[in-house]
Amino acid sequence: MIEMAQYNYIRFLYFNQKKSKRAIARETGLHRDTITRAIENPEQKYRLSTERPQPVNGDFKDRIKEMVKANHEAPKGQKLTKLRMYELICEEDYPGSYSSFTYQCRKSEDELHIHQQEAYLKLVPISGSLQVDFGEVYSVKKGVPVKQHAFCAKLCSGKGEFVKSYPREQTEFFFDGLTSAFKFFGGIPKKIIFDNLKPAVKKVLTEQERILQEEFIKFQSFYCFEAEFCGPGKGNEKGLVENLVKYVQNNYFLPRPEFISYEDTNQMLIKKCLKRLRTKKHLGETWEKRLLAEDFLPLKEIYEYARIKDVKVNSYQLVHIDTNRYSVPTEYVGKRLQAKLYPFKIKLLYKDKVAAEHERLFGKNKENLNPYHYLSLIRKKARAYEQAKVIQDWDLPPIYAEYHRMIQAHLRSKSKGTREFIDILKLTREHSVKTIAKILKELDQKNRYSYQDVLSVLRCQIQCTSGTEYLADEILKDLNIDHIHTTYLPLSEYDTLLRRDGEING
Repeated sequence: MIEMAQYNYIRFLYFNQKKSKRAIARETGLHRDTITRAIENPEQKYRLSTERPQPVNGDFKDRIKEMVKANHEAPKGQKLTKLRMYELICEEDYPGSYSSFTYQCRKSEDELHIHQQEAYLKLVPISGSLQVDFGEVYSVKKGVPVKQHAFCAKLCSGKGEFVKSYPREQTEFFFDGLTSAFKFFGGIPKKIIFDNLKPAVKKVLTEQERILQEEFIKFQSFYCFEAEFCGPGKGNEKGLVENLVKYVQNNYFLPRPEFISYEDTNQMLIKKCLKRLRTKKHLGETWEKRLLAEDFLPLKEIYEYARIKDVKVNSYQLVHIDTNRYSVPTEYVGKRLQAKLYPFKIKLLYKDKVAAEHERLFGKNKENLNPYHYLSLIRKKARAYEQAKVIQDWDLPPIYAEYHRMIQAHLRSKSKGTREFIDILKLTREHSVKTIAKILKELDQKNRYSYQDVLSVLRCQIQCTSGTEYLADEILKDLNIDHIHTTYLPLSEYDTLLRRDGEING
C-alpha cells in the first residue's frame, strides 16, 4: 500500500499537471494499477485484505458469542457492561486482552444482528384515525407534588388534539378519556391506535396477536371502531401522540401549576386544546377546518361505564372503597350495597335504589361524610352532638352555633334544645345553609328562638315568592307535622253569623 504523500502526489500530477498514467508510472516507479486506484478513489482508505489473526479468541469464540446473546436478551436493569463481561470471562482463564475481547464481541453482535438499525417507511395518515396514550404530569398542592395521568389523543390526519387529566390509568378513566375525546372531536374515529395499555390488553401473544380485556371488547363493540395495537417497545408506531405527551409535559405542566381540583385542571386543558385547534395550521388549513373533513362514525349514544364493587356498611354508617370511606343514611347500617365507581363520583345502591352519592376521593384514609346522613341518629343521641365528627367538620356560619345555644337556654334543656335545632338543620337540605342562616339572624334580632318560628318565616317567604307553594309533603312527614291541617271556611258562612246575630238582637 502506498503512503499518503505518494497518493497525494499521484493525484496532483494527474489532475493538476495533466500528466498521463504512463508518465506518472514512469516518474514514480509505481505500477499502473496502483496509479489508477489512486486516481479513481478521492479518499485513500485502509482495507484489510485478510482477517487479522486472533489466536487468543480461538477457543473462546463460542463462549463470547453466548455471553453477548445472553446479555442482549437480559432485562434492561440487568445488562452487563463490556468491562464486566471481560472480568467474568477472565475468571474462566481467558488469555486475551480487553481490546481482543471487545473485538470478538463486535463480531458476535454483527453475526447476531444486534444493534442493527431498523429501517422505517414514511406513511400517509388515514382520515378518521386517532392515536391515544397516557403520560405522567405533575402539579403542586401546598408545595407537595401531585402526580397526574394525562390522557392524550391526537388525530393522524387532521392533527387535532385532546387532553384530559386523571388520577390513575384504570379502566373507568381510560373509557372516560376516549368518550370525552369523541365528544370533543364530534364523532368516533374509525381506527384508534393504542399502546398495550392494561385496561385494553390482557396479554400480548405475538407482534400482532393480543388477548383483549372483556370490558374493552364491550366498549369497542358499542362504538364500532377498529383497534390497532403497537408492537411491544415500538413507540414510534404512534409517534404523533408520543410527541403530544412531551408537549403537554413541557408546555402545560412546566412550571408546575397549582393543583386545585381535577375539574379546574381539565377546564384549563380544554381551553389549551381549543386554542391550538383554532390557531394551528397544517397544509395551509387550521386544525379546526381539517377536523370538519375527518371521516368519523356518528356519535349517537354514550357508553356509561362504572367499576362495580360490593361493600358492607359498618356501624359508623361507612363503606370502605379503595382505602377511603363514604357515609350512607342510618337505615343502611349492616346492609350490603353495590358501589358504582365513576371517574369522579361514586354511587351507592341498595336494591337498585340510590342510597348515597359522593364525590370520589383519591389518596388514602380520607372520609366523605354527608352530615344529612347522621342528623336523625344525632337527634336520638342529642348529647353526642358536640363531639360528633360530622358536626365538627360541618362548616356552618357562626349564627347556627349562637342560635343553638339560645334555643337550649330558651327551653332550659340542652337535649331538647339540640333536638329542636337539628330539626332546623334538616331544613337546610332543601333550602340551603345560606337561606336558613338569614332567617336565624332575623329571628335572633327579635329574640325568637324555636323551630316553629323558623318554619313560620320560611313558609311566609315561600308564599310571598311563589304564591301558593308550600313545603313538600316529604319534609312535613320527616318533621312529623304532616298531620297538622288548617280549615278554611267559605265566606258565605260569615253571612250565616250575621243573620243569627240579627235574630238574637231582634
